[in-house]
Amino acid sequence: MDLNTLALFALKEFLLSLTPGPAVMLVIGLSIRQGFRFGFMATLGILSTNAVFFTLSALGIGGLIVASATLFTLIKWVGAAYLVYLGVGMIMPLVKTLWHKRTFGDGLDLLKARADAPKVQQSAVKSFWQGLNLQASNPKNILFFVAILPQFVSPEGNFATQLVILGIVSVLLELPVLAFYGFASALAARLMNERVIEWIEAVGGGILIALGGALAASQHRSG
Repeated sequence: MDLNTLALFALKEFLLSLTPGPAVMLVIGLSIRQGFRFGFMATLGILSTNAVFFTLSALGIGGLIVASATLFTLIKWVGAAYLVYLGVGMIMPLVKTLWHKRTFGDGLDLLKARADAPKVQQSAVKSFWQGLNLQASNPKNILFFVAILPQFVSPEGNFATQLVILGIVSVLLELPVLAFYGFASALAARLMNERVIEWIEAVGGGILIALGGALAASQHRSG
């Protein structure tokens, strides 16, 4: 693998990391609602899944998944359902607030109802698994490692060594990008009131639901 190929892979990986896809939306949503630590744990889960995909690609298993229309479709529907599930969860705080507003009005009764409402506690481990499951249940990620990754591997070099190098580069690029999204979101949340946070979180949830719908409607192409 020459340096030009490695640089091209790094550029593509960096641009893909910046794209506000499901992984980015999850990190932003958790960081705004729960804090940076929880968004970072989701980031670790996302990158752990990527490491598994690198391994599957090296073993040739990823290609078998893509070649199987039934298995690929099953993963697609599971992934779409999980995106919708996460999106609904992000929208619910705003829905509950609007329902309380309609029920109690804008006075002290509304404030008391929100103060007395039980707080949903998010554990760091749960955040990690959310990131891992989100990344694992999207078949488009498998397609990347099967269809795009081999383009950067030289047939003349050691296949496993090249994948390790690409994997390290991928993590070194994607980790700080996702961490930045999480840190910026958590910092911005300190400057916002609860209502603004709920609206931003709901918008992110709506995007996840839309992405889930797009994933469900996408067509499988084995090549």
